[in-house]
Amino acid sequence: MNKGLIYAMLSALMFSIMNVFVKKMSVIMGTGEIVFIRSIIGLVILSVIIVSFKIKFSKRDIPLLLFRGFMGGMSMYLIFYSISGMPLGDVSILQQLSAFFVLLISIIYLHDKVPAKSVVPLMVIVLGTCLVLKPWEYNSFSFYAIIAIISAFMAAVAYVVIHKIYAKGGHNAWEIVFYFLFCSTVVGAIGMYHNFSLPRNTDDILMLLGLGITSLLAQTFMTQAYGLANQILVSFIMYLGVFLNAVWGYCFFGEVMSWLSIVGGVLIIGSSFALSWVKADSVKRTRIIKRKEQHES
Repeated sequence: MNKGLIYAMLSALMFSIMNVFVKKMSVIMGTGEIVFIRSIIGLVILSVIIVSFKIKFSKRDIPLLLFRGFMGGMSMYLIFYSISGMPLGDVSILQQLSAFFVLLISIIYLHDKVPAKSVVPLMVIVLGTCLVLKPWEYNSFSFYAIIAIISAFMAAVAYVVIHKIYAKGGHNAWEIVFYFLFCSTVVGAIGMYHNFSLPRNTDDILMLLGLGITSLLAQTFMTQAYGLANQILVSFIMYLGVFLNAVWGYCFFGEVMSWLSIVGGVLIIGSSFALSWVKADSVKRTRIIKRKEQHES
């Protein structure tokens, strides 16, 4: 098997374990504090790497980098908040809506054309979301679910901005991640201003360390995966996280997904994969057309 696909599986595993730590810690700590600790650990480690390898940052597009970092930080804050009040499996499913929002934002903000093949997957995603949310049942349709959807939208905005930053050129991945972690640390610090609590015992400290380590490993494995394997295949394998989150939710918290959530999850994940495939195919066709035009001119 391609090493990139193995890294993708490991990343999905680490992200799912990280969510277990988040849910356990949400009982004793506020969301802001969890986000702050998760971000500051990564920021410190990244700063050491930057100084050790003398990685230089550009002085361009700082407002755009800060905006991307803020959107990513807020997305993390909101998804952690949702985890505290929803089954892990449902939260993980709603996170996949980011692919749906990326396409919509690309159409509105980047003026991309809507591929004809994307219409059906978009409609299926809407249907799948309704099955997960179950708006006709008051007890199932919760505030936490709305927060999870907003988180997916903010994550999509961050992804689109990253694309724009790379298109401008002159920026490296370290710089983009640094701004993300810096802004996430600020978001977490603001969120814990009126809700701060020290670890109560050794178990709490170990959970905090577990959160930081699994988060760092998840990010590292994901970066390696996208660098070594096909982007579409990596994205598809990352959906393994939905299954893993559902398993951990059942094993550690007694959560059981309803059959509607399972069906909705299958529809969302399958259609999100289809959207990613359509998007990649559209980009490939655009590049071919541009090359032909350049060759003819």
